[in-house]
Amino acid sequence: MSYKIRNSIVLGVLLLLVIGVGGYITMFYQPRKITGYNIEVKKIQAQLSDNSQQMAAIGAMESTLRETILRWENRTKEFSGTDAASDTYTFLSDAMDESGSKNLKVNVAFTGTKTASKQINYNTYKIDGTSEFENIFRFIWLIENGRRLYKIHDVVLKSAERPDAERAGVRLAFEFELQSYFTNEKSLSQPVMRPDSTPQPITSNAFMPLIFATVPQNTRNLVDPRNILVKALSSTRALVQTEDGHLITLKLGSEVYLGRVSSLNVREGSVTFSMNRGGIADVITKSIVFEKKQRGLPQ
Repeated sequence: MSYKIRNSIVLGVLLLLVIGVGGYITMFYQPRKITGYNIEVKKIQAQLSDNSQQMAAIGAMESTLRETILRWENRTKEFSGTDAASDTYTFLSDAMDESGSKNLKVNVAFTGTKTASKQINYNTYKIDGTSEFENIFRFIWLIENGRRLYKIHDVVLKSAERPDAERAGVRLAFEFELQSYFTNEKSLSQPVMRPDSTPQPITSNAFMPLIFATVPQNTRNLVDPRNILVKALSSTRALVQTEDGHLITLKLGSEVYLGRVSSLNVREGSVTFSMNRGGIADVITKSIVFEKKQRGLPQ
């Protein structure tokens, strides 16, 4: 066998070995390795995604914590450390005095104790009474805007006109449930550091009707323009006679029952009164009545 043939055979065998090993590596070994690497990559990506979610969750928790701390430091309410009903009665008494105790008639009755959570309880009170709208509004405002945590539920208001009052008005009967909260957690009963609120002035009364069903009573016995006679008149004063025979002098702007003197007309000999009959505007004019004497005719 010549050297050329032998070398060719050796080179062919080496070529077959290279092709076989290369084919095995390319078709079997490397694909398995690549598949394993892909699986590892997916695991790492899943871990990174989970870490991102954890970081986002931690960021959200830090934001919630900052907001909670800010709300706690700026809280406007505090819990009572005891369930002493005397503290509530004292607070309500002060609120009534500040709301106008002369016009505000209030009844307070303790109805029981309830549980709001493991650390928070509250006493319930039934409160009812009668007063003007302004007094009731201020009383409820002071309860809701005080430092202690009180809650008001089931408010009932009923209005009624006052037929025996000197001026037209409405008196309200009110009723509501008051919840007075207290806790045994010392941190919750810490006092808040904020100035006391000042109630805004009341500019309207939703319970005041435009027209009243009845007119006020004449409790001060003022002159009733409907039942007078004008006896004399000048540019500044009018002399009138009441139904019981009394003579009274009225000036421009003088108060009468349900109104005032609005004008004095000397030329026409009349007095004009501007009236308010329970929300209905009216004008009454009274003139001097001259007696005419009749002469006897000859027979």
